[in-house]
Amino acid sequence: MSHAESEGTAETARVAAFFRALSERAEHDPQLAASLAASLEESGLLALADGMSAEKKKRAARKARERRDASAERDARPVALDPFTLWRAQGEEALRCALEGLELQELRAVVRAHRLDPARVSSRWTARDRVIALILEQVKARLNHGRAFERV
Repeated sequence: MSHAESEGTAETARVAAFFRALSERAEHDPQLAASLAASLEESGLLALADGMSAEKKKRAARKARERRDASAERDARPVALDPFTLWRAQGEEALRCALEGLELQELRAVVRAHRLDPARVSSRWTARDRVIALILEQVKARLNHGRAFERV
């Protein structure tokens, strides 16, 4: 056996050991398994493992790309309302009135654009009043951040 062949065999053994250890961890950690599955699905590698036809693989990859593009486009759209500026300029009631005039999707866009709900819990809410209350609460909290140290 040549030196190059023995190096290739050692490398192959290391890669195989890595994948065995990774699969064991994934079997015992559902969060890791879900994360790996999502990454593999997005890359198209999971489709290969499932034995999909070449055409199905291409369609799956195209759909994943379209979802990413749509998400990036949605997040890149300009938001018509800056709640912080409006609150500072005209106060809480003016912001509340402005928010009342927006549709649910527009309210969600304000929440996303200003990262008012990092856990993205509000994305499932269907009541406009809840989203408006969230925006008002978060804007107030951020504008008051550090006020405890001001002199009276």
